[in-house]
Amino acid sequence: MLCRVADSLFWLGRYIERAENTVRLVEVTHHSLLESESSAEDVSYSQWQPILASLSDQALFEKLYADHSSYNASYFLTFDTENPSSVFSCIAAARENARMIRDQISTEMWETINRLYLYLKNTDSVRVCTELDFNFYQEIKRFTLLFQGIKEVTFNHKLGYEFLTCGYELERADKTCRILDTKRHMDAGKETCDDTTDVAQWSAILRACSGFEAYHHEFAVQANENNIAKFLILSRDFPRSVLFCLRKLQAAIHAISGCPITHFSNEAERQVGMLVSNLQYISPESLKDEEMHTLIEDIEDRLATIAIALRDKYMFSEITDPATEAEEEATEEQGDFIQSQSQSEG
Repeated sequence: MLCRVADSLFWLGRYIERAENTVRLVEVTHHSLLESESSAEDVSYSQWQPILASLSDQALFEKLYADHSSYNASYFLTFDTENPSSVFSCIAAARENARMIRDQISTEMWETINRLYLYLKNTDSVRVCTELDFNFYQEIKRFTLLFQGIKEVTFNHKLGYEFLTCGYELERADKTCRILDTKRHMDAGKETCDDTTDVAQWSAILRACSGFEAYHHEFAVQANENNIAKFLILSRDFPRSVLFCLRKLQAAIHAISGCPITHFSNEAERQVGMLVSNLQYISPESLKDEEMHTLIEDIEDRLATIAIALRDKYMFSEITDPATEAEEEATEEQGDFIQSQSQSEG
């Protein structure tokens, strides 16, 4: 398989998963705003800050928008093309990656991602962000879930499928960590948090991970920090838990190399194996307060390391600035010209 094909499949999976998770966060935040007692803009933005901070997008948002309104936060996360992680930007990037490898994926996969892109492009963004059109968010989720289902039944489960799975599972594990970490940003600067608000916030986190019902099937108690942390990080059965995603990622990476899971043949396999082992034998005390935050940061850093190791091993192309790339090519051509002139004169 060409490295560019592997690269496109990997990022196709990541971008679609990133878009779906962002949609879930935006939808849950809007529901929380509607249920809140006050709708003042300063209160509204205080509910968007944890989301923006956990996604590492707060600095960019505050740079682009002087008015930190709920409308602008919603637009920034959903439609803003200047935000590379907005839903529209992710779907556009996913479509471009799919376009470059149309001969490698099924027609149904291409048609689904193309229809999703056109749906987003033709949507009235002002109406969605002003009137809170929840049907819009449901439609985006239906498209992304449809793509995943079509991928499972129309795409050969060979090497390309494993690269696509790597992208999906890496992104899903990362976003579960970030969504879980929003609670820390919610509590920042607050001395106390009443029980009702605390339960509502934890419930919102579960809904953002599509785990509200699954959690209550496993825990017959009210949502609380310790149980939710165990569920979203360590569950072996919930498809969006960090450990579940990492085990699928591990299986995909080893399927690519053909190396047994009990051994490793490259740095990506070694890193993911160490992380899976750490989580499987982690102490429950590590899932509380600051220790949980430290654990989440460590997982995120190691996921980034795994992504880099995958790129280095399988020659995923790095994102470069076109202007810089053109300048480097011009410099190289000039050097070649000078060298040829010197040889002629010699």
